Amino acid sequence: MKSIAKNYKLILASVGLILLLASIGVHYFEEFKAYRFLRGFISIAFLCILIYYKQKQVNPLIATFLLIYATSSFATIWYENETMAVVALLLNFVSFLFIVKALWKQASFKNLGVFLSIIFVVFIIVNAFMLYRFINMLKDFTMGNLQYAAMLLGAMVLVVTGFLVLLYNHACNTKASLVFALAMFLFIFAEIFRALAYYDLGFGNLFVFIARGTLILATALVIHFCLMNKASKEQLSRR
Repeated sequence: MKSIAKNYKLILASVGLILLLASIGVHYFEEFKAYRFLRGFISIAFLCILIYYKQKQVNPLIATFLLIYATSSFATIWYENETMAVVALLLNFVSFLFIVKALWKQASFKNLGVFLSIIFVVFIIVNAFMLYRFINMLKDFTMGNLQYAAMLLGAMVLVVTGFLVLLYNHACNTKASLVFALAMFLFIFAEIFRALAYYDLGFGNLFVFIARGTLILATALVIHFCLMNKASKEQLSRR
């Protein structure tokens, strides 16, 4: 069992490194459509690893999240077209709804207490406001109201995801729950840095590679979480 665990961790690390180097190389040669394609391929590659190890035991909600997230990334190949930009953003929004569904029953205010509950609520309100301001800052760069609305939907689902995964981690308080919480917040950071990079809001290509590296790490951690041995309370909903 230990050899299997080490094996999958080595595979995750190797695939992640290959995808990162490939992304850097493709971006260096300014093959931007290929760079966006690789973003979608990241989810597919890691999903294939998950299916190889788990086969029929794969959590369908996690698998669907990765598939739709990949499709959203593939759609960004034509992001300069307003319709495709809206499609990509809406697919991104829908993908995170599956994470919300997976977390919904596991996230609980039970044993949280009044003080921590207030802190959690304030934290979410502050983060929601900050994301709103961030999206509002990007409004002038959008191609229309539909794209702006899709951005707002995406921001809202990220806030909800962050809130639920914090509750889930607090309820479980285990290594597995911490891994999943870290993965989700890395996804959120990847989305933020991707927007900063695309709209060229400073630091040149630094945000580009931070976004890509963060995305690869986030996806690898999701697969790691799925392959970890977990108690029943740590299991995410499957439907």
